Amino acid sequence: MKIAKLLSFATLLLTLSFSGFSQTKTGQVYLIRATGYTGAAVNYRLYIDDQLACKLKNKSFSIHDIGIGEHTVRVSSGGISNGKKSMPLKITVAEGKVNYISIVSTESGYVNKLTCQEITQNSAAPLLAKATENKDCLEEK
Repeated sequence: MKIAKLLSFATLLLTLSFSGFSQTKTGQVYLIRATGYTGAAVNYRLYIDDQLACKLKNKSFSIHDIGIGEHTVRVSSGGISNGKKSMPLKITVAEGKVNYISIVSTESGYVNKLTCQEITQNSAAPLLAKATENKDCLEEK
């Protein structure tokens, strides 16, 4: 009887350990928009691997759990625009690690150029302190 219980317990532990291995491994990506006055009334659309990930207003951020490996991040203006996305930013997501992506808006004459830039946690902290988290960022508000 003891052997049967021991075998059942060992089988249960083995089953639980295999289910732990089958989970996909992820890291976090913070998308941060704190672009000042330029385009402040317009939502920016952020794409991860060419899939719409978020629509962000100024002074806001969103958090995304994505699979480990290489990914591309792009941004485009949500207002009246030509629909072009920024140059792709390649990031490497590691298990349990956080990547911080800031949206940078620069003006050159009459042209407003949007780009994504990976920043450190130290650079992200003051931006996050002034921003609000958008947990449902695919909805228009």
